[in-house]
Amino acid sequence: MTKRVSAKIKRSLKAVAVVGLAGIAAMIAARPFVHIGDRDESFMDGPPPMFMDAEAEHSAKALPLTTDSELEDRATRPVENHVRVGAGDTLGDVLARAGVDGVEATQAIEALRDVFNPRALKAGQKVKVTFEKSPHGFGHGGFQMVSLNADPIRVVGAQRDAKGGFGAIETMRQVSKQVAHNSGQIKSSLFESAQNAGVPVQIIMAMIKALSYDVDFQRDIQSGDEFTVVYEGFYDTKGKLVRHGEMLYAAVNLSGNPIAMYRFDNGQGTVEYFNEKGESVKKALLKTPVDGAKITSGFGMRNHPILGYSKMHKGIDFGVPTGTPIQAAGDGTVEIAGFNGSYGNYVRLRHGSGFGTAYAHMSRIATGIAPGKRVAQGQIIGFVGTTGRSTGAHLHYEVLRGKDQINPLSVKMPTTTKLAGRDLDRFKTVKRDTDVLMVKIPPSTRLAANALGKSAALTN
Repeated sequence: MTKRVSAKIKRSLKAVAVVGLAGIAAMIAARPFVHIGDRDESFMDGPPPMFMDAEAEHSAKALPLTTDSELEDRATRPVENHVRVGAGDTLGDVLARAGVDGVEATQAIEALRDVFNPRALKAGQKVKVTFEKSPHGFGHGGFQMVSLNADPIRVVGAQRDAKGGFGAIETMRQVSKQVAHNSGQIKSSLFESAQNAGVPVQIIMAMIKALSYDVDFQRDIQSGDEFTVVYEGFYDTKGKLVRHGEMLYAAVNLSGNPIAMYRFDNGQGTVEYFNEKGESVKKALLKTPVDGAKITSGFGMRNHPILGYSKMHKGIDFGVPTGTPIQAAGDGTVEIAGFNGSYGNYVRLRHGSGFGTAYAHMSRIATGIAPGKRVAQGQIIGFVGTTGRSTGAHLHYEVLRGKDQINPLSVKMPTTTKLAGRDLDRFKTVKRDTDVLMVKIPPSTRLAANALGKSAALTN
């Protein structure tokens, strides 16, 4: 009996299964894909799925649609190529690289000579080469113009004229001459602090050069010292400096010791900087004949690092890398230039007033430096090395009075010029007007030169 009931139950379950499968098959036949969920719409009725790169998700932006008028405007514009001048490139090379025919390039360069010397082209400079639009919708048409910035204010070029040739063009940017006044505290270095205050690099270099006769930038400057500078600049309509002018005044206050200098033009083509007494800041000898110098050994008795016993060190050693240029400390004549025993490659100069300077252990002596030759202050006479009796790259520098070496750091060099008479009177006027400018122009600001009225301190 039990067996018969079990058989009936099994047959019933099979029948239910068959009916269920038939129903599902009917549903699939009626609609291949059915969305099962809370939404009313099906997967097929909804929008297609979107896929996005996860890394680009936050940077994805909708691009604006380009209108027909914009596309038409682009199609009618000239084609401009911006070509950077490479080392050793001529303007002809640049034009050839841009795709200009050789004959047309020559014609354009000849026309350009009326406003610009093509030999003045510098590596890194950008040249704009302009062509007509292409009649085919791709590439470019005929060569029309070449142009470049001759300086920060002047744009020059050569443009095709109505006759098919080329004519020179020249345009000037709209700029105004202004006078700026910057000051601040020195933290790590004068250069960095002045740059942070907004002083142009060229003005900073002029300030450092003028101060270098009185200031040892490695040892005299301390954190908390102060600087002030007044200079001219040319600014465009957006207030951007496009060209620096002259430095009119510079000063530093080093641990309570003020050093100030004023620009003065003697009216005969000579411009120098003078202290408040009318004495030129330019001295017969520079404080240091190498940039970035650090004294590694001073003047006096020391234990010689090679000989191993105490010996008089008759100069000072500047620790600087091999190859650093060495400058002539003053105007003079070359007495010795060549290899000189333990000194290695060696140059000695004779200056005025019985002074001389010597430079030892050079890696090499500069071309043209030979006995009897005249040199100017700041001229490169050689390069730092470690020739002769030396333990590493450095410059051994001596100052001589007659035939005797003296301590270069203690010598007080006389000024080269002291103003007198009418020149001194004119300088006092310039100094007074410069002081007035600093009162009119608060620090960290600038004013238009024409708003400052007539001033002997301003350049023409």
